[in-house]
Amino acid sequence: MTELIVEHEWKSKNADSVMKVVGDIIGMQKGGSLPKGFNLKSVAVLNGENRAICNWEAPDANSLKDLIGKVNPPTKHRVFEASRAF
Repeated sequence: MTELIVEHEWKSKNADSVMKVVGDIIGMQKGGSLPKGFNLKSVAVLNGENRAICNWEAPDANSLKDLIGKVNPPTKHRVFEASRAF
């Protein structure tokens, strides 16, 4: 498993659509229906910034990018491998 951070950014006009996707993904995590090997650890929405930071565990960065592509959120996003420092 690899720890990954996804940084999302969206236009104000897409905020409702983005929040629906976020709610759906959180629901999948809580319901245990994310694909095997994927674990959404946290979502932090930056108030007033049209940005969010999501913390995932996934098999690797490319697998998470593929999953995001299937979900197709109306955001620009970047995926980073992360190392826990604290």
